[in-house]
Amino acid sequence: MTLAMPLVGFLAVVVFLLIRSGELRVWQVITLTVFGFYLARSPLGNPLAFTVQWLVTGFTHQH
Repeated sequence: MTLAMPLVGFLAVVVFLLIRSGELRVWQVITLTVFGFYLARSPLGNPLAFTVQWLVTGFTHQH
């Protein structure tokens, strides 16, 4: 777990730069997938999942 947070931070910067470029290649999509995997395993995974669920429920008005 000690490696997960710095890796998530590094991958977040990479994802930001990839999205800014406007074009995604296969290796970039794989990087985004790895970022999602490590983000889910980090301590931020549960709060982010709850926030996404709350936003989707709010936008779709489903209870």
